Amino acid sequence: MTVSIIIVNYKTPAVLKDCVESVFQFEKENTFEIIIVDNHSRDGSEEVIKRLAEKHENVKAVYLKSKISFSAANNKGFDESKGEFILIMNPDIIFTEPLLKKLTDNLIHLANTGAVCPRLNGTDGKFQYRYFQRYPSVIQFILFYSFAAKLFENFGYLKNRYLCNYEIDLNSGKAEKTDQIPCAFYFTRKDIFEESGEMNETYELFFEDVDLSYRTSKKYDLKVDTSISVTHLGGESFKSGDDHWLHGRFIMSMIKFFENNYGAIRTLLLKVCVYANSLIVISGEYLKGLAGKKNSYRLKKHKYLISEFNKKFF
Repeated sequence: MTVSIIIVNYKTPAVLKDCVESVFQFEKENTFEIIIVDNHSRDGSEEVIKRLAEKHENVKAVYLKSKISFSAANNKGFDESKGEFILIMNPDIIFTEPLLKKLTDNLIHLANTGAVCPRLNGTDGKFQYRYFQRYPSVIQFILFYSFAAKLFENFGYLKNRYLCNYEIDLNSGKAEKTDQIPCAFYFTRKDIFEESGEMNETYELFFEDVDLSYRTSKKYDLKVDTSISVTHLGGESFKSGDDHWLHGRFIMSMIKFFENNYGAIRTLLLKVCVYANSLIVISGEYLKGLAGKKNSYRLKKHKYLISEFNKKFF
């Protein structure tokens, strides 16, 4: 039973090399193939990928001629896959133990399981709860992404109910149910991935994995196997000195998720909340500026979101 490991690389050659070599360190070579899709990095990644493919027969390289969405790049990798099982994995994942046999056993033997992942631990060894979130809602936006978010950041009950799944029992040694699984490490069967419609290529950035989990969860359970783990470095493709645009892309992708899955009324309500929130933040920062306390970064972030919102909806 072969596992096709799909890794989309964008300007992360160093961590990509460590990621791939960690798989070979712990897994039997005849049980998997690795398909590296380079998303038009143009930063020296091609040479690193070429060396990996020359060193390992079961590493296949796909070089894209132009940059496309993360979802589309993964689907390109899927088109090249031959395995019965599919692992969508970020290049900032490091294997620290054998995983593939246990993961395939979960999908074969656990009733109605559609996708699974190991514990995602940060470099500090702690489980990354923030990657196992509840599905987005208007309440989630208000509590955790609006100007009022600081009022609720220490309310454990609200965070568990509306933001992250803190109910995962990390000490159970079993596969625990969760709402969604991040595409940092998303392990599924090929037929289930096809049945779910593959990855939605209309997402430019963010929420493509939320959408995949949501569609899969309509028929199958999603689980975290707490008996195994990987190290997740996290965010290697997004390290930037000026990342004000990330917030705007994140919120716009949230709106797209609503459009694709929740219907017109809930989507309209979110749009109203998003627009009103940014107007309040921008007005507040200009008022603070009169006292010399303006947060220029916060102002830039919300002005960018308003600009993106206007281009999309007006």
